[in-house]
Amino acid sequence: MDQFGLLLGAFLVVGIVTVAAAFVAVEAPDLRPLLLQEDGIVEMATAIFFALAAFGAAASVALWGMRLPLLLAGLVGFAELMDETSFGSRLFGFQPPPLYGGGQLDGFHDLLIVVFRLAHDLDPLLAWLLVGLLLAASVALTIFVATQLLRGFRGDPRHLSSHTLFLAHVAFIGLAQVIDISASSSHALSAMEEVFELDAAILLAFYVLQQARLAQVRLNHVAVLRPELHKTGS
Repeated sequence: MDQFGLLLGAFLVVGIVTVAAAFVAVEAPDLRPLLLQEDGIVEMATAIFFALAAFGAAASVALWGMRLPLLLAGLVGFAELMDETSFGSRLFGFQPPPLYGGGQLDGFHDLLIVVFRLAHDLDPLLAWLLVGLLLAASVALTIFVATQLLRGFRGDPRHLSSHTLFLAHVAFIGLAQVIDISASSSHALSAMEEVFELDAAILLAFYVLQQARLAQVRLNHVAVLRPELHKTGS
């Protein structure tokens, strides 16, 4: 599968997951709690995809050598896996520390909530300006990703960025955090946040797969070139 095919496949999976979650939420309300509750199907699937990204990146580095995209994706995947498991508190049963303004500090996303609350204490306008900047950055990344997809559909896959999937991951995480910070009291938006995080996890796992394939291809290319260079030099 070429780069555009992998990109298209990733967004096809994301689209199917999003539509399926929306369909269940609307047409099967009895299943909604099972799907979207704490430690429900969506959260468990999100954790699984983040784990696949983290450990897949580690395995790829071990097999094909260190590459910065794989290292970055692996670290991001591991951090977000810890976020989904509340820094392991859900796995090991310890109590997370209290969060400024109420709640518990049980994930990296809570640091954004702390920043928002501190800014809100200084000036509510400043706090909402920060949320607006995060939303604008996420929308800008989404537009860039859309242009990459359009470029691929127009038959120009050679100029596609090899980091489009990672940028799409960041965009979905950004949108989820905007919802988490500003609209946590809305059940519909909270459900959308959970689905966005699952979409982001899927995209990160596909990004690791893409970068692992690139690392393998480059390593094989180097292995082929070395004997030829040795013959030329001798």
